[in-house]
Amino acid sequence: MLTVASLVAALTIAGAFWVGILAARRLRDWGDGRRVLTDGGGEPLALPAAGAMVNSKPPLDAASQRVRSRVAQRLQGRLPAEPAPRALVEAADEPEMSPTDLRQGDVVLVDSGDSSLDGDFLIEGVLTLREGQLTTVVVVMADTDRRRWLVTSPALQSWLLLEPVSGHGLLGEPPRHIQRGPHDFALERRGQASAAGVGMHGRPALPRVATYVYRAQPDRMLWLERWGDQVLMGEGVELQSHFASFLPGS
Repeated sequence: MLTVASLVAALTIAGAFWVGILAARRLRDWGDGRRVLTDGGGEPLALPAAGAMVNSKPPLDAASQRVRSRVAQRLQGRLPAEPAPRALVEAADEPEMSPTDLRQGDVVLVDSGDSSLDGDFLIEGVLTLREGQLTTVVVVMADTDRRRWLVTSPALQSWLLLEPVSGHGLLGEPPRHIQRGPHDFALERRGQASAAGVGMHGRPALPRVATYVYRAQPDRMLWLERWGDQVLMGEGVELQSHFASFLPGS
């Protein structure tokens, strides 16, 4: 029979055996890891720095790469720069003026290709007429000794360019037909409007006016304003709105 001393000795020998085995395995694992990091057949493993992780960007997609490539080529002079459309450049330089923006001292440029109509006119006065939803602006203007009325409306593409007529002999309600020289003018439309004027427009200080538009073939026009019994007349032509442009006086 085994004595107690013999049993203790056997257990001690067995424990030492397993401790040796575990120690040998740890030494082997440590050696394998060291070879992988230094001598092994692969790249050393390392974690990126914290700053690199924060600033890293995902790869560009194909569309973004093409855009960046074209920008780089243009900077190098390989592609011509595309100029902005002239209309956009002009709009950025000076906002477009509407007839309702006009004031005394502004300038009207008429450029239709007809020297008898064209000119650079200085605005002397502006009359604003409102009839329902329609706003009509009568611009009283002069270019040296030429005096003209430009009857405009933001809602219309055809305006009237007129020369004031004095000594016409009309008083009160105008007739439906008016004979002037070889032209027989027929009434085309008439209306009643509220009126407000600024500057030297030459109209009576009345709140309302009656207006009349007459036409004679092929393109002669009459514009009449009746202020009470007083009648003002202008004779001229229709003018496409794009033939007139405006410049601020200051």
